[in-house]
Amino acid sequence: MAMQPMTAALVLVLTVGILATGCGSDDTEASTSEASPNVTRSTKAPVSDIVGRWARVVTCRELTQDLDKAGLGPLAPYAWLGQTSSAGASSFASGSPRPTRAHPCPGALPRRHSHFFGAAGQFGSLDWLGGQVDDGHYVVAGDGTLKIGIVTFHYRVVHDTLRLTPVLTKAMVRQALARPKKFSDALWAVSVAYPGQTWKRVPCGQWC
Repeated sequence: MAMQPMTAALVLVLTVGILATGCGSDDTEASTSEASPNVTRSTKAPVSDIVGRWARVVTCRELTQDLDKAGLGPLAPYAWLGQTSSAGASSFASGSPRPTRAHPCPGALPRRHSHFFGAAGQFGSLDWLGGQVDDGHYVVAGDGTLKIGIVTFHYRVVHDTLRLTPVLTKAMVRQALARPKKFSDALWAVSVAYPGQTWKRVPCGQWC
């Protein structure tokens, strides 16, 4: 889904090597080195298992069902309208009728979509043509939890598959329902995750 760049970017903190520096004379440094021959001067934290690029074919039906489950059903007629390419190409077949609450997906086209999570904390999404349609930062906040901007997600990586579940606050849901035609954090979070669906790891290319 083509979204506005994330303004509340958070940077993933990776622990980089700590350079050990001695104090005092050269003799002191030599003595310290001799006394501790196995001291490791730099260490790096393990790279998170979320790092990589993850793809799947997304559909309007999946998105509207996920919105219903999240209590965001009124957003359904407008959700797939936002599933455009970076150049603005639609995900509806030409001549399709306007989506309605009863029929939110007439003429909707399945689209291949992917997300990437870089080792330095960069996050983004790519449309079916390979254009970037989302841009931000993420941080792993705990075991199985990460934040993209201000939104928290639970995630699970098993082998080369990923599942994402957004944590929607009551305030996020209220804001989205108050203006269902407008972009909202809740709509964005559901369209990023497709809760319950599986994303497959694919080659990163230039992205992560």
